[in-house]
Amino acid sequence: MVNPGTLIRQGQKLGEYINPSIYEIGVSVKSEYRDLLEVGKHVKLTNLEKTNSWIGKVVRINGKVDSQTQTVKAFIEVNGKDLKEGQYLEILLQAKNEENAFEISRNLLVDNSKLYIVNDTILDLVEVNPVFENQNTVVVKGLTNGTQILAKPVPGAHIGMLVKVFNK
Repeated sequence: MVNPGTLIRQGQKLGEYINPSIYEIGVSVKSEYRDLLEVGKHVKLTNLEKTNSWIGKVVRINGKVDSQTQTVKAFIEVNGKDLKEGQYLEILLQAKNEENAFEISRNLLVDNSKLYIVNDTILDLVEVNPVFENQNTVVVKGLTNGTQILAKPVPGAHIGMLVKVFNK
């Protein structure tokens, strides 16, 4: 933090020592999931290709909610020989257990809370309760076990539409 030949005063900051094998990652977590984090809790981290994984530890949690994004900033400490500065990682948090919940693709939801199901050979639209969202999937409640749902979105789908169930 100083140039060579510069006069140094007592208490002046000269620089910082860093440990290149320990990294700290700042993550933003939705404020509604704030209770899933606590200082000292261990979390799993993976690279985007999911070829490597590491265990990190939550070291700090910001006490304030960001008013623009409604998220809380948490800091996770992780170390490993395969880690590099600037590398993107995904953090996997252990969520609470939900009974009678199903994980489905996000693009199957209609208006964020409805889902097409198949009754015999007729499409019906039922209300579901999304309890958790991932990047590509959503965990929903309100379905009974054995209910047949669409595997992928059908263009022009509507209530009462005749469908044929395809079994592999």
